[in-house]
Amino acid sequence: MRIFMIIILGLLLIVLAVVFYIQESYIPIKNISYKYSSTEFIEPSGNFVKCYEDKDCIKIKGSVCPPESGGTEACVNKNYFQEYLSEIEEKAGREWEVSCPEIYLVSNKTCDCIGNLCILA
Repeated sequence: MRIFMIIILGLLLIVLAVVFYIQESYIPIKNISYKYSSTEFIEPSGNFVKCYEDKDCIKIKGSVCPPESGGTEACVNKNYFQEYLSEIEEKAGREWEVSCPEIYLVSNKTCDCIGNLCILA
């Protein structure tokens, strides 16, 4: 009977250790930002998309990889496109540091200023 109790207590301790380990691994780590993939769309916001007329907007890549290589398209204010591209590099890396798929995703869409926002339409 005593051996049986020792075995049960040992198994219980092992189960508790495993549960504790699993629980610790799910605690979110603070100050770690999300890293975007090379083809994932990075939504432009704020000054990047404000406009007054259609000529304020230009179509550029919206991910590390350009649309000619599996990336996405974005519509931004032409005066802020360089800052937006810098944000892409900050969030996901540089184009020459990643491998992009050989998929052509360029669309016939154009950039329009709708409701004072640059929209891909």
